Amino acid sequence: MAFPEPKPRPPELPQKRLKTLDCGQGAVRAVRFNVDGNYCLTCGSDKTLKLWNPLRGTLLRTYSGHGYEVLDAAGSFDNSSLCSGGGDKAVVLWDVASGQVVRKFRGHAGKVNTVQFNEEATVILSVSAVGIAAHGGLSQCRRWMRPEMACPV
Repeated sequence: MAFPEPKPRPPELPQKRLKTLDCGQGAVRAVRFNVDGNYCLTCGSDKTLKLWNPLRGTLLRTYSGHGYEVLDAAGSFDNSSLCSGGGDKAVVLWDVASGQVVRKFRGHAGKVNTVQFNEEATVILSVSAVGIAAHGGLSQCRRWMRPEMACPV
């Protein structure tokens, strides 16, 4: 009779602080790593999104373009694009290298709490809370196509 293999132990979490990033963004609303963990994004109440090398503690770029605090952000699988959502009810698509806004998507009735790319980074999903109901939150989900993926009119 064969016995099942024991499950491997999960990696241990660090027991000491490795780096402290002084973001200078007021309240930091979210921190997100890229897919391989070499970079991270911080979303601030100062209306900015910042790209960091967390291992070195180096600020690589600051992205400005939201009208209110930035609440969430996500990076594309190839690290070429970022998307962010904020209290200004907008979703912003960014070019990582230039730091420029590629496009602003509007249409949410409330602040954008969550954004995420699909695996191919051709679609951005965003969610906002548009009200509070007795049974919980009433949510609104939007799907945005990247400009180069849109169908011609």
